[in-house]
Amino acid sequence: MRFGECAEHAGTCYGLVEPAYEQARVLAQYLAGRVASYAGSVVATNLKVSGVNVFSAGDFIATDGTETIVLNDVQRGIYKKLVVGDGRLIGAVLVGDTQDALWYLELIRNRTAVTGIRDDMMFGRPQAPRSEAA
Repeated sequence: MRFGECAEHAGTCYGLVEPAYEQARVLAQYLAGRVASYAGSVVATNLKVSGVNVFSAGDFIATDGTETIVLNDVQRGIYKKLVVGDGRLIGAVLVGDTQDALWYLELIRNRTAVTGIRDDMMFGRPQAPRSEAA
């Protein structure tokens, strides 16, 4: 365990408040006598670095069996990287334009199939077909 962490799960110390809240909710359920288990958290960070919005979520390091989709618009200061595995969005990195961050996080957390929106999801929720993206 590293300093500053209060809980470790499956060898991971998240170091963020949201996973701690998720762990606490599961503990509260368990202590209340309900069936509860914690399977781990999807890590997401949304911040501003030197005036630039930055977001990351999930497993954004591409590995064998995953596909990386990248948009890099240097002139507009926008970088987007989406990682797809098994037909689902598993990770995202956004720099500059983070307006769709919560939608990407929702797709990752819900393990939503993205095959039908694969070609459009880089351009955000408004461009993705509603039937597949909702």
